[in-house]
Amino acid sequence: MSSRTKTAAVLVGVASVALLLTACQDGGAQNGKPVGKGPATDDPARQTCPVAAKSAVDAIDAAVGKQDDTDFASVQRGDGGWYLAASIVPNVKDDPKTDDVTVWATTADPTEEDFDGPLAPVNDEARASVSSDDASASAVPSTCSDDSDAAKAVAGCLINAANR
Repeated sequence: MSSRTKTAAVLVGVASVALLLTACQDGGAQNGKPVGKGPATDDPARQTCPVAAKSAVDAIDAAVGKQDDTDFASVQRGDGGWYLAASIVPNVKDDPKTDDVTVWATTADPTEEDFDGPLAPVNDEARASVSSDDASASAVPSTCSDDSDAAKAVAGCLINAANR
């Protein structure tokens, strides 16, 4: 190799390394300060909960009646049972009513496919959404409360899931 070829090779190598190093700096195309601070498991705002089985979602659907609908429910185990949070959506396209975050309680595991346990409205939105012509909603167990940590957590899970 001639000295001119060696010089050209060294310059191309140095230019390549410099190009690679400048690509790692924040040149505007990369966000040097991302919003997330770590994996989703480290960020409580990104907490996810298990999802209820179809039979449990169908039980909520039956409790709210034909005028409203729900597609899924988040689940959280709490004192005295399980909490479910479901978004109740009006079935009518032009209904001015907004989606409601409802919290329900049960003593049976709502993640099991053969769920047929009692289902009780816990928060005001759930009680208001229960259809007057339906008797499938039962009394809230005395150990369940809408201000419990599990009830708040499952409502937060539903909101986070809806925002994804």
